[in-house]
Amino acid sequence: MIETPGPAIADIPLDAIHTDGGAQMRTAGIDPATVTDYADAMEAGAIFPPIVVIDDGDGYWPGDGFHRIEAARRIGRTTIAAEIRQGIRRDAILVGVGANASHGLRRTDADKRRAVETILRDPDWTKWSDREIGKACAVDHKTVGKVRRSLTGDVPTDRTVTYRDRHGNESEMSVARATPTGSTMVDRMLAKVSNEAIIAECKRRGLEVAR
Repeated sequence: MIETPGPAIADIPLDAIHTDGGAQMRTAGIDPATVTDYADAMEAGAIFPPIVVIDDGDGYWPGDGFHRIEAARRIGRTTIAAEIRQGIRRDAILVGVGANASHGLRRTDADKRRAVETILRDPDWTKWSDREIGKACAVDHKTVGKVRRSLTGDVPTDRTVTYRDRHGNESEMSVARATPTGSTMVDRMLAKVSNEAIIAECKRRGLEVAR
């Protein structure tokens, strides 16, 4: 089996890193206290994970590691370890919306919302399902649905109930695929049907609902 090589890890010049191209999802921006802590740790010899950058052929767009970049600059370093991926500025944004979900300075609820809104306000990415956006932003798809409705007023487009037949096979039943405009009367009626009602109907038909 042929193994696909992973992203390159190398030291890159700090002055070759572009300014933020929209990938910084911190609503409060760079936290000075965190930069100070990182800078002190770097001077003490701590080894930090590589930042993540997108190489567009004319420099690097940062996607993850903004506080590490500032800390390295503060102590006078000229290079920083980076995971280098090929692409364009938009690719850095996709890295940024999911950054710090499991490391670094913990994201606030406002940071998570900003990440989701960034995707939803993009004319192409907004077409993704709530689950796809949730995966990209490292949040629950229900959170994406709430933000989407607050921005557009849309009825969720991926309401489903998972059920199990008598043979133990699981399937998903679409509950509604409706939006305020352009939907049929049936769609609008289905949008008002609760999941509980759908579950009750599944049980009436002898289908076991998988919670």
